[in-house]
Amino acid sequence: MPDAWPVVRAAFGALAVAWALAAVGGRVSRREPALAAVAVLMAFVWGVVAGLALLRALPALPPTTGLDRFLVILLPVALAIEAEAAVGWLGGFWLTVERGCVALLSVAVLLHGSVWMEAGGAPAAAILAASLFLWASWEGQSGEVRLTGDWVVASVLVVAIAVAGLSIAMAGWLKGGMVAVPISAALAGALVAALASGAAAGRPTRAARDGLAGLTGAGIVALFGLVVVGRCFGRLGSAAALLILVSPLLAALPAGICRFLPPSALERLLRSARYRILLGVVPLVIVVLAAKADFDSRMGSLLGEGPAPVQRPGN
Repeated sequence: MPDAWPVVRAAFGALAVAWALAAVGGRVSRREPALAAVAVLMAFVWGVVAGLALLRALPALPPTTGLDRFLVILLPVALAIEAEAAVGWLGGFWLTVERGCVALLSVAVLLHGSVWMEAGGAPAAAILAASLFLWASWEGQSGEVRLTGDWVVASVLVVAIAVAGLSIAMAGWLKGGMVAVPISAALAGALVAALASGAAAGRPTRAARDGLAGLTGAGIVALFGLVVVGRCFGRLGSAAALLILVSPLLAALPAGICRFLPPSALERLLRSARYRILLGVVPLVIVVLAAKADFDSRMGSLLGEGPAPVQRPGN
């Protein structure tokens, strides 16, 4: 049984660094909302770096594996795009185009040089569908959060990334699963700091909304990258991968439905943060239970712990 202390240390380290830097950056940049939002994103980055360093799982440079390319190329590019959106360098059509280009190239970058990109590997239709899913999720959720300051989807993303890592680890790829720990913890730390800054102001400020939008976008890309490398290079099943990916969308869906409903008990229920979080967490619980059952089954067979033989009369 591997020692769990390095994982716990990495989680607390990533969370503490991200929270502290986001809190300090928010105070220093209080008069500049754009800089405060960028500070939140940078806090997330350094939280991830600190956690990976504590895990001794920093990616190789130049990146040689799908996991390295996720950490060195895909996630930093997504964070750079969200930083551009926060400071107003890009917006509207061109921001959508930039996100779309990254999304359409994401799977090819992660699977570069692997058997999945050779003839007979991953079907082109599946790669295109996954890329379009990322584009739609990224664009839709980031834009919605920037307008409303909604924190529910980012909260579900924290849990979803942790569940993705746990599922990948229990499926047999320990390093791929452990990488999710600092990402989830850093996202949680930066999210708490961003929410605290908005609460101190008495309402969601522009800096808080932009910071939440950036964290949501980065979380969506991080979750997608982890699930793709876990599915293609680990033993994460297709059903589990799909349930993990749709969990943030399930948390966001009720808020969209509310817009078409008159004020009522149903409308208040769908708008409730607790209900939306519960809706997003349910598929994640199913994934964890299924992964645990599969893990116990495989470990039992490896240890020779099969079912007890049936005693027949006369034996």
